[in-house]
Amino acid sequence: MTKHDLPFLPVFFDRYIVYANDNALQTQLEESLVTLQTLDLEPFERLGDYVYAPNKWTMRDIFQHIIDTERIMAYRALRMARHDKNNLPGFEENDFAQNAQANNRTLRDLLDEWTAVRQTTVLLFRPLSPQMLLQVGTASGQQITPLALGFVILGHPVHHFKVIQERYLDARK
Repeated sequence: MTKHDLPFLPVFFDRYIVYANDNALQTQLEESLVTLQTLDLEPFERLGDYVYAPNKWTMRDIFQHIIDTERIMAYRALRMARHDKNNLPGFEENDFAQNAQANNRTLRDLLDEWTAVRQTTVLLFRPLSPQMLLQVGTASGQQITPLALGFVILGHPVHHFKVIQERYLDARK
């Protein structure tokens, strides 16, 4: 299924979904896994602990945030695919970042974790039928489907990599 199969574009999450391409969700998840396995960390490692403004995140913080968000979105997708009707709570990304201690880790370690998480995401979505993918649930007070959450998982890192390019890499030239 593609993002054109979404019954509606969830408010707030649309900002990430738009970054996914028009290919099938499962195809994109599998392609993204290959991309992660070949990601060149050198430009990010050169940044060290650089932040572009006070209270912004380092590269390690951003990678950890992407990992945490993928885990949460995948968990939501699982619960919705299984017809869980509970309103799933949101999460405070800054609290997560403050307490993750990502800056005590290397980017290589974080990328290895992200790759492993993405592998589990690929495996989670692979057996989901179209009916499961379109099962509407509620997260953070917003109606959303597992299909939409899959596209959020794909688009969320793209959003952050655009920020990294503009506010970190380009700013340091």
